[in-house]
Amino acid sequence: MYEDRGDAPYSAKVAYRDPSVAVHYERDRYRRALGRYTHWREQKVVRRLLERLPEGITVLDCPCGTGRWWPILRSKASSITGVDISEGMLAYARERADIDKSGITLVRGDAESLPLDDNSVDYVFSHALMKHLPIPVQALVLSEFARVSRNGVLCSFSIVTHLSYEVWRHRDLFESFPILREQLAWLASDAGLTISGVERCTTPVGVERLVLLVPEGVTAHADLDTGAGSPSDFPRKNAPS
Repeated sequence: MYEDRGDAPYSAKVAYRDPSVAVHYERDRYRRALGRYTHWREQKVVRRLLERLPEGITVLDCPCGTGRWWPILRSKASSITGVDISEGMLAYARERADIDKSGITLVRGDAESLPLDDNSVDYVFSHALMKHLPIPVQALVLSEFARVSRNGVLCSFSIVTHLSYEVWRHRDLFESFPILREQLAWLASDAGLTISGVERCTTPVGVERLVLLVPEGVTAHADLDTGAGSPSDFPRKNAPS
């Protein structure tokens, strides 16, 4: 794990470690109309894909942040393990966990090397993490999610087409890392997973999708067309050298 002094290879590694970030995270995110609308859409899509999962599952929420997804996850989960690299986020989430008292365990850890055993949870839930990670790190983190989960991964990605990438790359976004649809298939395959469902979880013009991935060999009905290609084929904006 990288130290807190800032020697990380990408900004998301340290961006949320300041304790003050957690205090204002939800307020700043949802105080405007667009933020509230996006949150509503995100919740709607997460609930829709969660309906496909069985009752009484164990879930890893990574990064758990302030615990904002727990009310929804608890509709299916008998227990939740929250992992986050930020002690500030965990401290804020711990207050919420103490109030709820519902089988939530919090652990400080790095998604690149999860402090969990193989096959230790039924499902992994991860929202709004991958878009901040360089593509090779996305591959590493998805492999970690696959390692610790028995039945699948529910994870959001910023997914673009070749056309929408041309629009996206002219925007002034710092360290944002979308992937092509065929790249998602490659990342999933490398992690031993198959795409089972995809839903847009942002505004109609946004590129973030929530993806349900299941272990290879499980019958899947993918909503995406997959194709040839490799993650290394995709140009990355603001990628660390």
